[in-house]
Amino acid sequence: MSMSSPERPAGKARAKPAAKNAPVKPASRTTGSKEPTGAQKAAILKAMYKGLEPGSKAATKSAAKKKAAPAPKVEVLRKISAAPQTPENSASRAARELAASIEKAIADGTLDHLQPHAVQALTAALCKLYAANHDAGHRYPIVAGRMAVTGTDVMIACGALLKAADLQVFELGMWQSWAGR
Repeated sequence: MSMSSPERPAGKARAKPAAKNAPVKPASRTTGSKEPTGAQKAAILKAMYKGLEPGSKAATKSAAKKKAAPAPKVEVLRKISAAPQTPENSASRAARELAASIEKAIADGTLDHLQPHAVQALTAALCKLYAANHDAGHRYPIVAGRMAVTGTDVMIACGALLKAADLQVFELGMWQSWAGR
């Protein structure tokens, strides 16, 4: 018994593998259909540009479809109410002055403007205040505008807040999907 490859029936040649760089024909949409010619493509584009001729069979068919179709329903998915209007008070004024002072310190490069335990106390108090307002139905954006903080600022703060509460990003996503937030 020899250790060669199995014998092929007589007259059967081995199929050659396809060339690596052989051009591949694009599959047609339907069997036997041909690609439109350049003139046909130009005619289609001209017809699309022109639109439907008023009074034509296609125009009346299109108008009938529009009349038969019900008007689309618009659904409000989420409503964010404006911040509650409270009269100016000394705490709000002091908070805005502190925020301006912190912004100036950051611009000046004075990062030790507040001690770490003061930053921690402020962050915790602001998180609790925002959450309490949210739960009470006073829902407003946590920052005044998109340019108030950068995406990096948000990511760093969110990551630190999640770590402080021993939460994972997955848990945040699940909570948001369950709570409809």
